[in-house]
Amino acid sequence: MESDDIAVERPILATAVVAAVATVAYVGVQLVLDGAVAAAETAAFVLIFTVVYVAGARYLRERPSDSDDATGGDSTDDAAE
Repeated sequence: MESDDIAVERPILATAVVAAVATVAYVGVQLVLDGAVAAAETAAFVLIFTVVYVAGARYLRERPSDSDDATGGDSTDDAAE
């Protein structure tokens, strides 16, 4: 299983991992800056961060890919003529 497939195959697990990482990171920042953990502030951050991250990942995954470059797919070298 590739890491890109986890979000598609197990979206609940992927969301839980994102929330866990956000929690650990935010608690670490709070401990360094304040020396204490504010539970409500941490919960609000984790909720907002997780929703935005998952929505952004879903948007990027479902967006049609632009495989052609700006020249419309014409990759010939005009200087070689």
